[in-house]
Amino acid sequence: MREEQKKSLEGLRARALEIPLPLPARQKWAGGFNALPAMQHFGATLYLDDERLVHVRLPRVEEHHRGGLGTSAVNGAVIAGLFDCVLGVAGVLQFPDQRTGTVELSIKLLRPVMGDAVEMYGIAIKASRSIAFVESELFSGGRMCALATGMVAVASDKDWAAVP
Repeated sequence: MREEQKKSLEGLRARALEIPLPLPARQKWAGGFNALPAMQHFGATLYLDDERLVHVRLPRVEEHHRGGLGTSAVNGAVIAGLFDCVLGVAGVLQFPDQRTGTVELSIKLLRPVMGDAVEMYGIAIKASRSIAFVESELFSGGRMCALATGMVAVASDKDWAAVP
């Protein structure tokens, strides 16, 4: 891990709320999430070993992940999906046993993601009874390539009244 990435993770950890689940519950939650078809399709893995950091790793960037800027860079749609994953999980974990979802996602692409692997880290920085504010950073080759912020909210029962 490059020094840039180490320092950045120290900053994230310092601002992060603690994930309100003990390690065995976090690991069980991650196992269920990793079994989802979307995670399988992406080829990504969620790790919740840290009590503050949500970690998503794409260990091998495949050809179908590439095409950004008409090059071999990771496509922006893939980056957005991975950010939704890491930010969503960081927020969802602040509301155990409640239906939640990402309601805002803002991405800043700093440089093309050209590496063969992607590491993402997400945190919740503030939470009320119904909304969490979240941040995330994306690294490839130890260099920060993108960052994102967002909000995750608890859905009320009336929001789901029309959903079969």
